Amino acid sequence: MLKRKARQLFSGESGNVFRGMLTLFMGAGLARVVGIASIPILTRIYSPDDYGVLALYTSFVAVLAPILSLRYVQAIPLPKTDAMAFHLFALCFSLIVLGSVLCALLLLIFGETILSWFNMQLLMPWWWLIVLGALGTATYELFTLWATRKKQYKTIATTQFSQPLVGNIAKRDLGLLGLKPVGLIIGQFLSQSAGITNYVKNAYNDFKINVPLLKKGRVLFAAKYYQEFVWFRLPSQLLLVLSTQAPVLMMAALFSREKTGQLSLAIMALSLPVGLLGQAVSRAYYAEIAALGRGNIEQIYRITTQIQKRLFMLGVPISIGGVIFAQPLFELVFGEKWRLAGAYAGIMAPYMLMQFTSSPLVQALNIIGSQQSFLLLNIVRSLGLLTLYVFFNYTENDAYYFIYSLSGIFFLFYSYQTFFVFSALRKAIRTKQ
Repeated sequence: MLKRKARQLFSGESGNVFRGMLTLFMGAGLARVVGIASIPILTRIYSPDDYGVLALYTSFVAVLAPILSLRYVQAIPLPKTDAMAFHLFALCFSLIVLGSVLCALLLLIFGETILSWFNMQLLMPWWWLIVLGALGTATYELFTLWATRKKQYKTIATTQFSQPLVGNIAKRDLGLLGLKPVGLIIGQFLSQSAGITNYVKNAYNDFKINVPLLKKGRVLFAAKYYQEFVWFRLPSQLLLVLSTQAPVLMMAALFSREKTGQLSLAIMALSLPVGLLGQAVSRAYYAEIAALGRGNIEQIYRITTQIQKRLFMLGVPISIGGVIFAQPLFELVFGEKWRLAGAYAGIMAPYMLMQFTSSPLVQALNIIGSQQSFLLLNIVRSLGLLTLYVFFNYTENDAYYFIYSLSGIFFLFYSYQTFFVFSALRKAIRTKQ
């Protein structure tokens, strides 16, 4: 039976996606083994309060990084020629450098005020690490999209291996030296930027060919041609990141830093299998459908249908296991003080299933040119989360009720997102006909 299931995964039109996913998964999976092994050590070195600080740092970086490239980076796999794609690459790199300088000035002047909103003034001496984290994350994404365009899955897998390995070693060693919570922050920065050097070496020949062809006029043409990514994908991505980081940000604003740390570990543990598989599928899926282009929308629809069904096949056992075993496993693996994180993880497991099966499919909206739809999706999610925050801000409810409500909203949203993507694809097919 297992052999038959494996053949189903790697057969048909979606077979290339899952073969690419397997390559990405193998590289990242080895690193995740190291990451999983290090978490029980780190949770005994650092406290839930320390993890609360890390969660806020990670959230700030996650919000800033997508802004730096104005989301032009998402268009890199789309051009027919490498010359056009490289002009997009040059545009993105320039924007990332300029944006990092502006972020540094803003945090230097207004950093204390911004951090005080979340009771995280102790991050102020390390504000520059927020800027470096955003710079490293944006640059890593830029090179990853170039490698995705070239379908260099082995290179991506290699960088995925180095990131958590370097970061977790740094977190452990700095924590043992008593550098808390800054050890977590420095380790997180290293895990966000490691692997860029390997990308540069691998892309050297491509850049050697294209750098002499680089012209300012062509860069401006690329900026104008793909400007929809600025007007629609940038606000969409910002809303997406804010929504993704909303659980941590809202927990920090509504409840204690200790509970924020508990929630942060729960999300981190759930994201290990779900995020690993989902990210690998998303990158491989995007590379394949971008190569097909809008002219093959019927084939893209068939591939998307197969991908979604097979993601459910992979995700359902993980979700069921999370609901049943999360709390006792957290106590056993991470220690008694993380029992609450296990309870949170069990509550959130069902929505993680819907996120896992839905999120990769959104890449199809890039192909059919539906950036407005992507923006609409993220507005819907943001309004739901804003409503939730306002409700809990003016009522005195326990954190458990907040997690249950949060999980319910995300479950409904990702179910709707799946329906939305398939509806957009069917509409594109009818328009073509």
